[in-house]
Amino acid sequence: MHHTVEMVLPAAATDETLAALEKIEGVLALSVERDAGVKPPGDVVTVHALNRSIDDVLAAASHAQDHGRVAVATGGVSSIVATGAQSAIDDDADETPWEEFERSLRHHGRLSVNYLVLMVLGGAIGVAGLLSPPVPQALALAACAVLAPAFEPVAMLGVALVRRSGYAIRRAVVSIVVGYLLMAAGGGLAFVVLRALGLASPKTLASSEGMHLILDPTAADWLVAAAGALAGLVIVTSFREAVLAGALIALALVPAAGVLGMGVVSLDAGLVLEGLQRLGGDMALVVVLGGLVVLAKDQLVHRGRRPLA
Repeated sequence: MHHTVEMVLPAAATDETLAALEKIEGVLALSVERDAGVKPPGDVVTVHALNRSIDDVLAAASHAQDHGRVAVATGGVSSIVATGAQSAIDDDADETPWEEFERSLRHHGRLSVNYLVLMVLGGAIGVAGLLSPPVPQALALAACAVLAPAFEPVAMLGVALVRRSGYAIRRAVVSIVVGYLLMAAGGGLAFVVLRALGLASPKTLASSEGMHLILDPTAADWLVAAAGALAGLVIVTSFREAVLAGALIALALVPAAGVLGMGVVSLDAGLVLEGLQRLGGDMALVVVLGGLVVLAKDQLVHRGRRPLA
């Protein structure tokens, strides 16, 4: 996906920034409106660039901060037509800049009412699925993995650790703790209701393939989860979020939290421990393997450029 970048710069920084932008091969169109900025005051520069050059464009904007306040907005462009540049456009890179994939993870993992409601519902659906026959179980486990924003705050923790941002780490940890507690509570509540209806018998639990996946994962199960953790961050950092569902389903974050809630309401310490072990294992995979993906892309793709904020 190609990019449009609009920046409001201090007038003292405009000429220097324009000169830097003109030298970037991937900048296909460049325009400036002098004194058009109201908040912050300054000149408005608009850039249409290939995705492979977005880091260089944002680096130029970063240097302008030495002269005063800067405001930068980025956005994907479905198509660009530029005379003589069609081959470069066709072969453009598919990497997401720091600012955009961090914003996406923050948006989905931010502590908000919607985030918390979806976590509760995800936990409830996960437990209902674990206590269902095989076909409804598969559907419910896939559904809860996709609709509960359980992946994003954990992935954000890995990104924050790579960035060494104490502020981002604190936000991610708070979202994880509060969100997962409510997801476990949703799972526990669903278990209480289903048990009262006679649908959560020991026989049902013993025959559930989903429960075996959580309580006694095989090496193959861990391989699936590890691949899902890696794929999740590759997808988020490469404009492929339409296929993120596959990575989410490969992980057992949501059903494991549901099992934790089941153990708490049934006063089964063993079930609590097993739920925590699987949940902790999948979280560690996302943080460590996902963090390695981000670290590799930071060095190889973004060349160590720090985000603007």
